[in-house]
Amino acid sequence: MVQKISLNEREQIFKLLSKKEPIIKIASELSRNRSSIYRELKRLPQNAYSPSAAHALAFTKAKNSKKKEKLQNRELRDYVVQKIKAFWSPEQISHRLPLDYKNNLSMRISHEAIYQFIYRLKDSHKKEELIQCLRRRKKKRRSRKKKKNRRTNIPNLTSIWKRPKEAEDRKELGHWEGDLIIGKDHATAIGTLVERRLRYTLIVPLFKNKFSVTTVVNFAKAFEALPKSLIKSLTYDRGSEMSWHEVLSKMTGIKVYFADPHSPWQRGTNENTNGLIRQFFPKGTDFSKYTVEDLQRVQDLLNNRPRKVLRFMTPREKLISLIK
Repeated sequence: MVQKISLNEREQIFKLLSKKEPIIKIASELSRNRSSIYRELKRLPQNAYSPSAAHALAFTKAKNSKKKEKLQNRELRDYVVQKIKAFWSPEQISHRLPLDYKNNLSMRISHEAIYQFIYRLKDSHKKEELIQCLRRRKKKRRSRKKKKNRRTNIPNLTSIWKRPKEAEDRKELGHWEGDLIIGKDHATAIGTLVERRLRYTLIVPLFKNKFSVTTVVNFAKAFEALPKSLIKSLTYDRGSEMSWHEVLSKMTGIKVYFADPHSPWQRGTNENTNGLIRQFFPKGTDFSKYTVEDLQRVQDLLNNRPRKVLRFMTPREKLISLIK
């Protein structure tokens, strides 16, 4: 471990600077790395360098930089841990606190402080438990790219470019984006449907049967549980499971629009939601091992988490407020 520069060394630096010795010579005299001397001289201009002043500045900086526990408030700590275990992100927790504790300034914390709290836990067991609840479970965040190869010729498709303005600008309820999340060895899958304005999410059981007729029938069942005012359009990629899109339209009245080939950004809300779902069902998941109740649990977790785009209301709260 590198020792901090002492007051005696600072006095030596001062003497050598007075003789106009070069930095490399000063470093050699003190048996220090040149970078250490450069950092030291940044504290004060060389022509005004003072050993006592530099030492005082270093002491103050070290004192102020000591890591302080941000979650000394027991109630705040319990709140944070509870929400992390409910799979809320630190950012969601940070921005939700002012809504749940409007007049309590002690119940405030930044999302960065929450991350620091988690990764500095001395109890390795508790630390690992909380990290596993984060969307990205490692210190280093890596980009996640999806590869799809389910394209086929879809009869009578309507391009996304013909989608009405109401679906485009997110001002109107009832416009959805959809996709599949493919499981292990492409043998199983689940369907995902996301409302563009509210980010309200439906996870549709498919398990071992992801053929087009099964997919559209199960999507239709999912839509049937919603008010008619919430079923207007669906934007989908060109996967073969939507070959029977006309059947879906006939069953539900929903109009299906298709994104351009290899253009996932045209369904950005759905792509992002699939990333959230992958936290619970990582790549290589065998969906046949899960029940409908398991999927419902994840769906409820997503719909009951505050979203930044909704000013930290939850999709369910926003939905209820708009359809009253």
